[in-house]
Amino acid sequence: MNYKNPIIRLDRQKGFTIVELLVVIVVIGILAAITVVSYSGIQERSRIARANDELRLLNQAINVARINEDKTLILVTGSNCTRCFNQATYELSIDRIAAASGMNISALKKGDPWGNKYSIDENEGEGASPCSGRDSIGLTTPGKVGVYIPTVNFYQCAN
Repeated sequence: MNYKNPIIRLDRQKGFTIVELLVVIVVIGILAAITVVSYSGIQERSRIARANDELRLLNQAINVARINEDKTLILVTGSNCTRCFNQATYELSIDRIAAASGMNISALKKGDPWGNKYSIDENEGEGASPCSGRDSIGLTTPGKVGVYIPTVNFYQCAN
């Protein structure tokens, strides 16, 4: 025969102890901290990749503009140092490079991923010797490791 014990034990309650809840909260906190650190690293790598792509695009647009116009960059932009002037001069230079190259680079008016304008320095054809300086582009945001600054080839001078 199968007899069941009619005594029901009520001394054990269901639920979690405070220690178990604290352990779960600590684990969730650690996981959240790891996620935040990883996410910020991904954002910086994304900004660096975007800056590299935009600098490469700007370099291509400058080369195409100079070939299409058969002019040095200083004559295409009408400025001898776009990086030296204000935002309006920078945007005007971007517009002139875009018009001469036929490429849509208007997104570069916003500047680099860190919120600063890109550096454009028109040096070829400047000064007494037309080959004394090379045009250059780059970041005005300092200390960004991993950003590749392309070399702008000479247009009229031998590289």
